Amino acid sequence: MPTPARTALLAIAACAVVATPALGAAEFTVTEGPTPGVTAGGAFTWFTGMYALETRNPRGHVMGTESPTGGSTVALAFGTGARIVARNALPVTGSAPAVFRRQVVGGTGQYLGAKGMMVSRKTGGTYAHTVTYTLPSRGTKRTTMDYVVRLRPAQTTQNGGAGGVGNRRVIAGTVLDAGGTQVGTYAVDSTLAFTYGAGTYEWFVGVFGYVFADGTLMARGPYQRASAAAPGALKPSGRVVTGGTGAYAGMRGQVVVTPNPDGTSTHSFTLIRR
Repeated sequence: MPTPARTALLAIAACAVVATPALGAAEFTVTEGPTPGVTAGGAFTWFTGMYALETRNPRGHVMGTESPTGGSTVALAFGTGARIVARNALPVTGSAPAVFRRQVVGGTGQYLGAKGMMVSRKTGGTYAHTVTYTLPSRGTKRTTMDYVVRLRPAQTTQNGGAGGVGNRRVIAGTVLDAGGTQVGTYAVDSTLAFTYGAGTYEWFVGVFGYVFADGTLMARGPYQRASAAAPGALKPSGRVVTGGTGAYAGMRGQVVVTPNPDGTSTHSFTLIRR
């Protein structure tokens, strides 16, 4: 007998064909503002402004984490709400030491399903990031599904960074369908990248896992957390779905998380198989 999660997936996938951007490589370059970054708990974390290369017009924020073993995540958070996430810095052979390339593992919004490469070059004390990417072909099938997540209390590891930057925040929770029946579990492991407004607002970079009876989904990227009384506390934010197993093997896309007044959040997936 199909599980509720599998039934929802099949029912929606059957009629979820919509137009998507045509294939074809595209490229853009953004620059970072100066940032010293913070080393805490053995990991390096940074958060700064993001600007257009030639005009220096603000585009949003760039943030990231790098572990002692060399694994890294860089997230571009655009002012439009779109996101691009790249992983794991590798030195570019034959180039200066301050040139790295990372794999683009996905995006949200206009970059939904993006694949490609990010090349980061350090010039004059700051980095410029050139992203070359492709999008899914026109007519790619999209699967959409919505769940409600109820979180348990967060577990925070204080790593001693200024203002709490570098602190690790781990949360577990349950995934519910529209009728309130549990259909899976949820977990997030994130690092605090920036805090402002006397701690009213916080930016994190994290990895998110969803476990269903018929498979799993994994997401990465930045998210903003606000206290309940803060303006915009219930604002939706997107995370990049980077892959899955079982019924979700080969899936990529986005999950938009909308906080609800009762303390739960609605997780709205748009998935493609690429």
